Amino acid sequence: MTPTLHLRNLLLGFVVSRALQIAAELGVADALADGPKDCTTLAATLGAHADTLHRLLRALAAHGVFEQQPDGRYANTALSECLRDAVPGSLRGLARMYGDPAMWRAWEGLEHSARTGESGFVHMHGVAPFDYLAAHPASARRFDEAMLSSSGLMNAAVLEAYDWGQFGTLVDVAGGVGSTLAAILEANPALHGVLFDLPHVMDRARAYLAQRGVAGRCRIETGSFFDTAPAGADAYFMKHILHDWADADCLRILRNCREAMPDRAKLLVSEKVIPPGNDPNYGKVVDLIMLAMMHGGRERTAEEFRDLFAQAGMRLTRMIPTQAENSILEVVKA
Repeated sequence: MTPTLHLRNLLLGFVVSRALQIAAELGVADALADGPKDCTTLAATLGAHADTLHRLLRALAAHGVFEQQPDGRYANTALSECLRDAVPGSLRGLARMYGDPAMWRAWEGLEHSARTGESGFVHMHGVAPFDYLAAHPASARRFDEAMLSSSGLMNAAVLEAYDWGQFGTLVDVAGGVGSTLAAILEANPALHGVLFDLPHVMDRARAYLAQRGVAGRCRIETGSFFDTAPAGADAYFMKHILHDWADADCLRILRNCREAMPDRAKLLVSEKVIPPGNDPNYGKVVDLIMLAMMHGGRERTAEEFRDLFAQAGMRLTRMIPTQAENSILEVVKA
């Protein structure tokens, strides 16, 4: 392929991404779970336009997402199975969040971000993403579902990479509805958890923890990590938190955690670590998402994390790779 054609195909990547988001929103993969269907039947089931649905699925089938059979019916493939709801490895929640009108519109602000370093989301909406979610329940539910999808990709890897059973109490700082904390508690029956997040998240969190059967070993505390953190635990855990914020904000979060931590406690930070070089890396793509969505959010290199922890009066003791894209950064008081 010539450089010109290669670059043209890269330019059209947004078309495939948007088609995936719409297929996830419509629920196409779930509608095909019991076998192939023609587009007329599918459209009637999903409330879609039959010819347009055919064109959408035909384009996705060219990328291995769905399959058009010789008789014209469409069927699921291994890739489209990942767009089904509530199946292991489901990415439907993630696809629906990226397709949410508020999130999609933020990309219109990417040029503004590139020129100013400011959030494209804030430029387009006038408020920060988490403030927007607090005021828009439908988008907040999509965000929660996306975080469950994302956690499902890496919970097993996080569990496998670290000895969580060494602790008595683990605080999940800004843990959302508690997906990762619930997985850790399920695998470590002697461990007790504290889920700490903003009040508007907690009603969904209580229901989720009860559904997972760990509510009896998990206390819920509400608050902002910019103000405080629950005190006295053996370990503190943050997943995909620091990448949302600029260094100054991260230091506020880390110093509050340090203040809450007993001297022998550990802070476990699960984040992507940007490697050197030009090889493809998922974290480099997510870094642009942080640029577009968050004011100052970014993925960081190992050295940048080490410096950040040092400024907060903490020390990076280990950087543990996992089978997912994240590493676990083990941090103690300096």
